[in-house]
Amino acid sequence: MKQLIFMALVTAIGVSGTVLTGPFVGVLVYYFYAVLRPQFVWEWSLRTYDLHTFPWSFYVAITTMAVTAATAVGILSYPSSGPSPGYPKPRLTVTHFLLWGFAIMVTLGTIFARHPEVSIIYYMELIKLFIMFTVAAFAVQRAGQLWWILIAVTIADIYVSYEVNFHYFATGYLFLAKQGFGGLDNNGAALMFAMIIPSCYFLWEATTHRLRWVFLVGIAFLGHGVLLSFSRGAMLSLLITAPLLLLYSQKRKYIVGFLAIAGLGVLVTAGPEVQDRFFSISQHDADESAQSRLTTWKIAIRMALEEPIFGLGVRNSNLYTKAYGADMEGRSIHSQYLQIAADCGIIASVLFILMLGSALLSAWRARMSVRGCSDHDAMRVRAMTASVSCGLAIYVVGASFLSLDTFEMPYILVLIAAQLQGIRPGDVRPQTDPTDTFQMSPSVRPLWPSPGTPMSVPIGKSRPLPQHRFHHVQEGLRSSR
Repeated sequence: MKQLIFMALVTAIGVSGTVLTGPFVGVLVYYFYAVLRPQFVWEWSLRTYDLHTFPWSFYVAITTMAVTAATAVGILSYPSSGPSPGYPKPRLTVTHFLLWGFAIMVTLGTIFARHPEVSIIYYMELIKLFIMFTVAAFAVQRAGQLWWILIAVTIADIYVSYEVNFHYFATGYLFLAKQGFGGLDNNGAALMFAMIIPSCYFLWEATTHRLRWVFLVGIAFLGHGVLLSFSRGAMLSLLITAPLLLLYSQKRKYIVGFLAIAGLGVLVTAGPEVQDRFFSISQHDADESAQSRLTTWKIAIRMALEEPIFGLGVRNSNLYTKAYGADMEGRSIHSQYLQIAADCGIIASVLFILMLGSALLSAWRARMSVRGCSDHDAMRVRAMTASVSCGLAIYVVGASFLSLDTFEMPYILVLIAAQLQGIRPGDVRPQTDPTDTFQMSPSVRPLWPSPGTPMSVPIGKSRPLPQHRFHHVQEGLRSSR
């Protein structure tokens, strides 16, 4: 019952909050649902009330799209949801246009697919990602809003990993490895956990409230969830990208100890099945899975060269892999980049790769824009850029071994990176009091404390009004009366 009450309350907040305060609330709730996937994680409870198929996020999404469109054409206006007062509207970046270009190629790949009836099933899931990305690009106007999006998806991911661990320790059932999660297979679910582990660390680093320790506990749940998935691609991605924590962390002296504790925890909690699965990564010659990947990669290259413009169609390559020499019917390519090339064409694959590279560059530029600033806002900007950079790096590595078509998490991180660069958090402007002839000290661009309320943080100390000038001002006031 409490799950149903929670879902009804969050959905009501998403719909009513969007109408009353602006589209950002809807974006926040939608992305929270996209990671939590309540119809799956709480199916046992919602099925009792015959609501396990109820489209909770659909009504939030429709409301958000309608309010965003009405705001864009001037029918509605929400000052608290717009750009910070006194600053220009956030600009679109190269990352935005690369994603939209990729969306166009995916659409064309679906139209010209060999089997449109198969493509349309996956395309309907992909188009949701593209539409909500576009809505969020215009609805999210402040860096503080991005901060809350990152927190929301991180908390949702931690909760899902908690459920996975609870089932394992309570019943011994590895449902993530056997069933996947909410439409994702075990590889997709594991990579979703792995990509948020850096966010947990950097949110802990940039937060001062005592609840910050929830993020560190979340790392334990997420890390063990990756092990329970039996996804060697996600495990390998975490290992390869772990040194990036040293590059981005503001507390590097803690990182070595943190990684050592994490490694020890893995050895203690990993059972024999997990250990055997993980250490088989190095046994490429004897590993049938590794050999299968090499075969399907060659098949994908052949398909892409035969249909270089539009590909075979979204997820149509799986229908032909057996005929091209794969070991079984319906074998996936097991490389997101080659899968896109085979399904949607070489141009689509290139656009997808450039989009990921551009997002990483956008995050780095946003980070450099607050270089040298030590205020609270700058710390949060650095935490967001570090979370996005490390999370996308994990995805870039993992996507080389896994096929992840309808995977929301990378698009959320790409959105945060693109918006951070477009919002320009490091912009500095002088503030001038119209009642004072003296210029105040420059301030960092307002970011928060709340998504709708900007806050200006002085960089330096403002000069006191000189006493002799104060007398002149008084005399001038008297003479004007």
